[in-house]
Amino acid sequence: MLHNILVKKKAILDQFRKGLSILGLLNEIQREPEMFKECFVYQGVVTNDSVDSSLYFPPSEDKNAQRVFHMLQTFVKNCNANGLDDFLRFVSGTRCAAKSILPRRVTVSCESTNSIFASTCLMELKLPNYFRNYAESEAAMHSVIGGNTFTTG
Repeated sequence: MLHNILVKKKAILDQFRKGLSILGLLNEIQREPEMFKECFVYQGVVTNDSVDSSLYFPPSEDKNAQRVFHMLQTFVKNCNANGLDDFLRFVSGTRCAAKSILPRRVTVSCESTNSIFASTCLMELKLPNYFRNYAESEAAMHSVIGGNTFTTG
């Protein structure tokens, strides 16, 4: 446990701190911590609507892509609290929203692929365009976000 905390997590936090320092933000954060708190600590409740509003679907003439996007929105609206946490962890790397999940922040695309892919760094979600119906897309999303087949650091 000490190795996990001291080596893995601390190294990540040290890099983050160094990056903030290089950008000149660290001094400002230390001077006014309350002003920056909402950027790092989510103070509200994650809701279906807040997660849905974080999704951005680039305009597309592809009817199939629009159908898959609608399936994703339906999935998010139907999720319980644990499902929303798992979905956020899958697309953003964290179970809370903070300011990283701003409206229209997660870019969703629909492609000719066989898997659901999320880039937590780029805040992108790539969905397959082959789902025949909502039940199929829902089962696929639950298997991806609920499984332990991915890591977040």
